[in-house]
Amino acid sequence: MCNRWFGYVLMAALGAALGFCPARLRADPWAVSGNTSPTIPAPVGTYQHDGSGFYTGFEFIMLNQKRAVGDQLLAVRGFVPSFDFPAGGFTGGVPKGSGTEALNSRDLGRTTWAVGSRLTAGYRDADGTSYSIAWTHLNDAKYSGGAGPQGGSFTDVRGGDNTLLFSPVYNFSPLFSGAPNRVLATVPGVGTAPVTGLLNGIWNGASEMTILFTQRFDNWDFAGRFPVFETENARSYAIAGGRLAWIWERFQFRAADLNIVGDDVNGFVTEQSPEYAARYINTLSQRMYGPMLGAGHEVYLGGGFGLSFESTFSPMVNIIKERAKYIREDEATQAKQTLNDAIITLNCNLALNVTWQPFEGVTFRAGYNLYNFFNTKYMDQPVGFNVGNIDAAYETKHYRLLHGFNAGVAYTW
Repeated sequence: MCNRWFGYVLMAALGAALGFCPARLRADPWAVSGNTSPTIPAPVGTYQHDGSGFYTGFEFIMLNQKRAVGDQLLAVRGFVPSFDFPAGGFTGGVPKGSGTEALNSRDLGRTTWAVGSRLTAGYRDADGTSYSIAWTHLNDAKYSGGAGPQGGSFTDVRGGDNTLLFSPVYNFSPLFSGAPNRVLATVPGVGTAPVTGLLNGIWNGASEMTILFTQRFDNWDFAGRFPVFETENARSYAIAGGRLAWIWERFQFRAADLNIVGDDVNGFVTEQSPEYAARYINTLSQRMYGPMLGAGHEVYLGGGFGLSFESTFSPMVNIIKERAKYIREDEATQAKQTLNDAIITLNCNLALNVTWQPFEGVTFRAGYNLYNFFNTKYMDQPVGFNVGNIDAAYETKHYRLLHGFNAGVAYTW
């Protein structure tokens, strides 16, 4: 019944237990429990007595990954006048407002569990050797945060100065100047009116600022599994092949201005426009390639149930791409920086699984996985404030862990 055992169906995936097929099961696992193999309406082929054949599997996975982003102050409450306007009480270069923290890169909320899938296809020889390809894909995990006109202190408004936000972005082109009318001033003999051009830069006196952090993970395993020791109820095997792992992360920082366009007697009228908003986008892509070695052990528990453990190790070349840019929201202008790097990353995956084969050719599996990466990169200071030479800081992440559950079904054709 080797070609019906789930171990050879899904152990091709990262850290999964493949090929559990001890002698008792190969002879007839249903005889052990006193049952006979039932007939079911499933797309499975005729029983192959030599144990060889093609197999496919699908699994649902749910993993947790810590956010790899540093602690960076992005915005404070207030603004900095770009020139002197004594009649309104503004001095160029002298900050207005409380200057208290409004937005930090850590303001992303709690971590979450991301869902995904694992697809496996392979072939097993009659001697127990199997060859497989497995793709694991984790859907995007997204975290967001932001700051608006109203801060946490409802009493410290500083005459309305605290309703605006300031971020120290500099060295930008005039196309990033932002809305012309953002600040109101009361001038003796004139009354209250907007001060045109007092603030330079979308990030100086913005109405709102938001951040968004996205994580994604993919893995491909190309593996051969070779039996090295086997008893009636247990089996050990060696693993050799190749692995591609891809960790993808993106940090976005958006600022938007409100432009004062008129007075309707009871209050001032404002407008939003794409030309008064800008996004900063920092993308860190790490594609890791390397050989894979490992071992696994399986134990038959009886009644169609099995327990398996697998460990794989892979020294990998990590091809790093760092992409950072500022772009106006109407895409009229942008500034970007691109860097490439390569380092050595070590990967060790562990998996513990329970399998159940209720019918011939159909196997279910559930387990827990640990994906361990050593010496990767992360965004320590995700935002580079110098638009002319974007200087985001990337540092070494000595240890990175993804862990979680898997559950799925496999067919032998």
